[in-house]
This record gives sequence, structure tokens and C-alpha cells, in this order.
Amino acid sequence: MDYTLVIITLGSFLAAFVNAAFATGGVYLLLAAGSTVFPMTVVIPLMPLFAFSSLLGRLALFWKDIVWRIVLAVFVGSIFGVYFGVNVFVVLPEALLSIGIGILLIILIWFGNFKLPINASKIFVIVGMVHSFIATVFGVGAFLQPAILRTELIKMQITGTLAACMLSMDIFKVFWFSNIGFDYLSYLPHILGATVAGLVGTWLGKRTTRMVSEQTFRRVFKFIVTLIALRLLFKGFNILIF
Repeated sequence: MDYTLVIITLGSFLAAFVNAAFATGGVYLLLAAGSTVFPMTVVIPLMPLFAFSSLLGRLALFWKDIVWRIVLAVFVGSIFGVYFGVNVFVVLPEALLSIGIGILLIILIWFGNFKLPINASKIFVIVGMVHSFIATVFGVGAFLQPAILRTELIKMQITGTLAACMLSMDIFKVFWFSNIGFDYLSYLPHILGATVAGLVGTWLGKRTTRMVSEQTFRRVFKFIVTLIALRLLFKGFNILIF
């Protein structure tokens, strides 16, 4: 069996489980799995389809908890953010992508302490634009999750709202990456494996969302993301040196 397919499928399952159970964090596991077997120039365009079933599953399971005014604001911002992000992505070498993502993850997980009101629609348009731009270029964003996590939304609302926001962004990403010539069909087995794994992981994550304390998760989550960031930094500098 193709080991890349196994890694992508397992990574998608774990990412979906974490996202459904704890609202956010799975994208880093998905990025780690993808970057283990593919170059970043391939992983980043594939991330939206690897995460699609997980997002769709959360959208269905947490539908009644979604705060749609935030989703609409982020949707409007992402129209512009993804377009400009794709045009920047095509000119960046893999080494800079890896280093940029590594630095971004360190900043995202260890810094930032701000709060936003739930009804700050204009602010979330900007958040959506900046986040989608960075997420399109580097594979993960730096603003949406912290922004929503620092509102007054409760856990279920955060999970559903984040899923709806991310799904709208990912639709734009697939459209624009296809438009610049990325061949998704070449990775169809990996996409199908990620789709099935994402649905199963989302279902199990939803069932176990109350079994792990928030404090324990955040500690483990910081540790995992830090390791991923250090690995990407090492990979990027290794490419530059050798």
C-alpha cells in the first residue's frame, strides 16, 4: 500500500477528531501529515480538499450553533484574501513557505491576547481577508481562530462557526488553485482517503467533546503545534543550506 495514502488518511482522521472535539487545532495535524509526504507546494493546494469532509461534517453536526453574521463577514473578506493569496503563492519557493509557516505557528500558538465582540462584522471582514490570504499562501492562517476563540461564543458555537467560515474559504481556494493549473485529479486517492477519514473522525470527535478538559487539551495542543513548527523551520533551513 502507498505509504503516502496511509499517512494522509490517518492525519485526516486525527485532524477531524481534534477539530470536532476541541473546535480548532486539527489543521496543524493535517499540515504536519501532508508536509511529511509531499512538498509544501503540493500540500497547500490539497489542504482544502483534505479538510472538506471534516468541515462538512461539523457544519451538519453543529448547524444550530453557527453564528451566521460572523460567517458572512468572513466570507466577504475571504473573496479578496484568497485571490491575492494564490497570486503570491505561485512565486514563493518551498523553503520560504516552510520557514514562513513555522514562524507563523510559533506566533499563533504562543502570542496574541486580544478580544473581539461577537457583532463586530466589519472587523471580521478584515479578519477573514487577512486570514484567508495567509492561509492560502502558507496553508494555515493566523487570525480567524484566535479572533473567534476570544469572543464570547461558547464551545459549540465556536466549533460550528469556525467550520462554516473555513468551508467558505476552502471553496475559493480550490477554485483559484485549479485556475492556476493545479492538478487535483493526480491526488484523487489521497483526497478520497481523507474524505472518509474526515467523516469518521468528525463523528467520533463530536461524541467525545466533553471527555477531555479544556486545560489538558490546550497544553497538549501547544506542545504538538510547537513540534510541528520546529520541524517545518528545520525543513526550510535545511533546503536553503543544502
